[in-house]
Amino acid sequence: MFHPESQGSSEQSHCVLAEYLRHYVGADQTNWNQWIAFATYVYNTTQHSTTGFTPFELLFGNPSILPSALKGPPQPQYNYDDYVSKLKGWLQTVHQQAHKNLTVSKGKSKGQYDKTAKTLKLQVGDKVLLFY
Repeated sequence: MFHPESQGSSEQSHCVLAEYLRHYVGADQTNWNQWIAFATYVYNTTQHSTTGFTPFELLFGNPSILPSALKGPPQPQYNYDDYVSKLKGWLQTVHQQAHKNLTVSKGKSKGQYDKTAKTLKLQVGDKVLLFY
């Protein structure tokens, strides 16, 4: 069985996308497909509090730049080998930092959960209800 409510990170990203779309979709909700690409772009270029980076930056190694933000034609600065080497080093650094940030965030979430969670103490021979 598929239970999206049990997949917290996916559920959260869907809620965020729905919130973005809510502001632009018409009252009859038939034009959402015209806005999904924009909503996805905004989501992928917004810094996430758990990683400290944008998904775009984690995937491509640099922040997204809109074409309208360019002030002139791009200037080549690297040859292929230099670019690959720099990009590889940058991605390793960014991924390590994002992993640290994510670990800290998960620790905070666990602490919040543990405040209200009840521990269950089972003994050998106890009867339990199996749900599947």
